[in-house]
Amino acid sequence: MKTLLLSTMLALGAFAANATDITVATVNNPDMALMEKLSTEFTKAHPDITVKFVVLPDAVLRQNITQDVAVGGGRYDIVTVGPFEVQAGWVTNKWLAPLTPMFDSLPAEAKAKYDLDDLIPTIRGAMTVDDELYGLPFYGESSFTMYRKDLFEKAGIEMPDQPTWTQVAEAACKLNDPANGIYGIAMKGVPDYGQLAPFITFMHSYGAKWFDETWQPQINSPAFKKAFTAYTDLVKTCGAPGAPSIGFNEALTLMSQGKAAIWVDATVAAGFLADEKTSKVAGKIGYAEAPTEGSRNGSAWLYTWALAIVNSSKQKDASFEFIRWATSKDYVDLVARTEGALRIPPGTRTSTYSRADYVKAAPFAPVVLKAIQAADMKKPAKDPVPYTGTAQVNIPEYAAWAAEFGQNFSAVIAGSLTVDEALDRSQQAAERVMTDAGYIK
Repeated sequence: MKTLLLSTMLALGAFAANATDITVATVNNPDMALMEKLSTEFTKAHPDITVKFVVLPDAVLRQNITQDVAVGGGRYDIVTVGPFEVQAGWVTNKWLAPLTPMFDSLPAEAKAKYDLDDLIPTIRGAMTVDDELYGLPFYGESSFTMYRKDLFEKAGIEMPDQPTWTQVAEAACKLNDPANGIYGIAMKGVPDYGQLAPFITFMHSYGAKWFDETWQPQINSPAFKKAFTAYTDLVKTCGAPGAPSIGFNEALTLMSQGKAAIWVDATVAAGFLADEKTSKVAGKIGYAEAPTEGSRNGSAWLYTWALAIVNSSKQKDASFEFIRWATSKDYVDLVARTEGALRIPPGTRTSTYSRADYVKAAPFAPVVLKAIQAADMKKPAKDPVPYTGTAQVNIPEYAAWAAEFGQNFSAVIAGSLTVDEALDRSQQAAERVMTDAGYIK
């Protein structure tokens, strides 16, 4: 008996010694929480791999993973990244492992099963540099307009399929009814530069731009000031109170609890609003394209949270196994089976939009697919510009000046800075950063 027990302990010890531990750094949103929950299915199928999750708020995640991968710290094997990281320097710095060679080395059956060609081309392109793939999209999104059909009908107004911001603002102010707990529009006002996408697309839709073709900042230009003033006025006059504290999750709560009439934000939010388990307005939401105001270029963003492998990881094979599983058709099937079709991660696979169960559960699906397919991060502004990116500017120096812009932007909404003060300070910060970086000669 003792011999059998000893043999069993030795065998377990050998298994533990051979087990591969991988750490995934990801953002704290519902889709990622579901991935962590369902990862037990992965470890059942791969008992030699253990998966640890580090879940952080958006801004903290970006800071932590950037600091770690920059010095080869080794805290993470898999990181959740967006187009900015891939396009703005991480690939050049060799911080991410190229995935194309890993796919090339797979057996034909495994390649066919994953089906890279099923990834929506614009989303796959956002993770690609020089024909090399550096991240597998977990979910993808563009932006569009979500609105309360019941409130619009009661007020006798209509939302066009292709609204302008002027039309959206007029409707928001007409429906703004704070006395009865209904606010015209939910808009972000947080100082977090990582959540500036709604303003950036708003600004671009007005024909404004961050830089001219010689990288001279245009933040205090008349076009930019017009857009900035329109956004902040709308937030302050017909938006939900406390906007300097409203980010994506807070706006989602406002909309899902029936406290906002309009919300222009990520298409990924539509699934949560349509879910009767989490939304009081399920079945009451209408969908339209992202508003324009003279320019269609840059009026809607293109974004994906993707899973990438850190180049310094010592567990690349196990990491590749996991990210393929988490972004596979099998994972889509798993979510549909265990959580319902509505919870399928949207915006990554063309095949998702031909699933009968998903199309039935997600009335917004055609509008979402159209938005994602049409969004072009390479043409973000009405006029020619030297940068790409519709949710950020894809240069390494973005954070250095955008962080200050975000603070100034939020301060105007809070009433502690005037528009001119905020724009002048932001202009000076951008000029300083771009001069020091050598963009401005």
